[in-house]
Amino acid sequence: MKRFKAILIPAMCACLLTSCWDEHSIQETSYFTAIGIDYLANKEQFVVEATLITLSDVAKTEGSNSKAFPTYVGKGEGESVHLALENIYKSTQLLPSLEHLMTIVVRDRALPKLGEIMDSMNRSRTVRYNIDIMATSEPIQDVLQSDTFFNSPMYTFLYRHQIKGPAKPPHPPQSMQTLVREYYDESRTSLLPNLALDRTSWQHGGKKPNYLYYTGAYTVGAHVKSKYADETELKGSRWFYSNPEGSYLVLRDDRGRMAGVLVVSDNDYRIRFVKRGDRGRFAIELNVEAYINELHVKADEEQLRKWATAVIREEVDTTLGASKAKQADLLNLENVIYRSHVRDWKKMKASGENFYSLPCDIKVSLRIKNTGKLKLK
Repeated sequence: MKRFKAILIPAMCACLLTSCWDEHSIQETSYFTAIGIDYLANKEQFVVEATLITLSDVAKTEGSNSKAFPTYVGKGEGESVHLALENIYKSTQLLPSLEHLMTIVVRDRALPKLGEIMDSMNRSRTVRYNIDIMATSEPIQDVLQSDTFFNSPMYTFLYRHQIKGPAKPPHPPQSMQTLVREYYDESRTSLLPNLALDRTSWQHGGKKPNYLYYTGAYTVGAHVKSKYADETELKGSRWFYSNPEGSYLVLRDDRGRMAGVLVVSDNDYRIRFVKRGDRGRFAIELNVEAYINELHVKADEEQLRKWATAVIREEVDTTLGASKAKQADLLNLENVIYRSHVRDWKKMKASGENFYSLPCDIKVSLRIKNTGKLKLK
């Protein structure tokens, strides 16, 4: 009898372990891959729009005779983000899931509600912490229904966030995990890159498609006001918060004429706060490596380095000037003081110090890795 029980109990447990009572076929499940969130202040309502796909549709785009990928965009309104999503669920024919959500796009006028938006999405157990969040001034529907290259849903910035070269934004998209950590930090100013639509650069089949691209960014945070800085104003930010590898550096001679183009291959930086008197100042050191991509004048390596360092210094000065004009800490200088001189930070914070207005000493060094030829001239 004891031997019979010893066999029966494991057998019963094995039957329970191998059961598939909650199985769902992937053909019977649809997935939200990107969500756009807007806010109507006059109605006090969130507007949520979401793109819906099935894995079978994605598989069809992989063949040689693939057709245009069908984009389904649902729209709902509600007093909260999830109540707006619930209104979309009501007419969804297949079981919807947020497990493959990759991107949240927040319209600029909804950024003051970003804290509520993150709280709603972060409490959902199916939403991953590594999804990316970005902003836009375009209508949400236009962004979600933008055209894609080669009829694939994967060839768009809504799904491909690791970008290299000139298409890279001045400030990278923020993951949910990073933004939640930084949003309520009193010493930080987070930046969300802005997604816009390029309606003129491309043609396909006699029509002009609308493709997404990055331009500028918005400041966000529980203790800061949301403000927009364009790509020119954020040019200096790329040397600190967006890996500039593969980006261009246009050189100009002493008369302002284009002398050549360098491609950045590597960089590192250091920002220090130097206490002097009651305020102090920042010391910024930048080390850049690049190679020559174009050269339109005869110049030696020393002259090219001089022009290049002047351009980099000008870009950083431009961003520092934009910080003062917009009263926004675009380079996160306040956090430097907080991390290394917390007592000074508390005193300066209590006195109402504008950290972005402190003077900065900028030192730039550049090394040209190769010239593209055996000799420079």
